[in-house]
Formats: sequence, structure tokens, C-alpha cells
Amino acid sequence: MASGPEAESSPHDEGLSELVRRIQIGDQTAIQAFHSMFLPGIEFLLRRKLEKSTVAAETARVLQAAVHEIEAASPAQAINLSHLVTRTIHRLCPPAKRGVESCTADATKESVAYSVLADRTPLEQDILRRYYVLGESPGKIKTHLRVSLLTIEQTIASARADFRGKMQRSESA
Repeated sequence: MASGPEAESSPHDEGLSELVRRIQIGDQTAIQAFHSMFLPGIEFLLRRKLEKSTVAAETARVLQAAVHEIEAASPAQAINLSHLVTRTIHRLCPPAKRGVESCTADATKESVAYSVLADRTPLEQDILRRYYVLGESPGKIKTHLRVSLLTIEQTIASARADFRGKMQRSESA
């Protein structure tokens, strides 16, 4: 642990420092933990930045590049993992070029999605946010919100059906 007036660190910071140290010595378990910790956030950021729903290849490239950068860093060098990942995303994945048609289609989809959410209860909105935005599994949602898997599945299915129906109506209008 560092000393001095600005040397306050949280247990989370110490855990990340230990994770970096273990990656630097080639600990495969630490690399897997790094992947597990950052994968959902990287996927979310890449989907938004690249305007694509499938970003597995890009996510793998970012994770691999970040691990290589950690491995190449001096053990004495402090590494901010969040900043490293963000820099790597910007370096490896330029934003998507958007055409006028895709902007209109995206705006329509977004508007329909918000209208579907507006028709839901706060619990249903939370289930959908956790599932679609945060990428949580139904099992994790069940644990956090203390609802049945059936409730989660019905909420997702109902929202999808409403979204499809509203999209079809907007396309035929």
C-alpha cells in the first residue's frame, strides 16, 4: 500500500492492482477474471459506438490488446484499467459512418422502444433494462429483483411482441 497524503486507496483499487500484477506474471485465471469483469461494459460501449448488435470479434480484439498492454507495462507502473480499456476501444474501433437512412431507422426504433417501455410497470422496465442494457442473465435478474423466471420471460416476450408490432405498424404507415 502506498503512503502519503494522496495515497488513499480503496479495497477495490487494491484488488485491481493485484489483478494487474497477476496478469503481468501470466496468470491465466487473472486474465479470465479481467475478461469477465470488463466484457459486458466493452460490449455495451462497442454496440453503441459501432452501431452494431454483434460485436464479439471487436470485443475479443479489445480484450486481447488490453491484456498485451498490461503484460508489456513495467510492474512499477500504475495502470488504471478503465482508462486503458477506453483508450484501447478508441484506438482499435473507429465509430461507424452513418447514412441518413440509418439515422432515420435508428430514430424510429428508439422511439418505438421508448413507447414500449412507457407502457410497462416500473418492475417490468427494470427487468428490461437489466436484460437489454446491462446484459444480465435471467437468473441474475431473478436474484436481484426477487421475481420468478416466468415473470422475466413473460416480460421480455411481451415487450418483444409489442416492439415488433409497433415497428410493423410504423413501417406500413
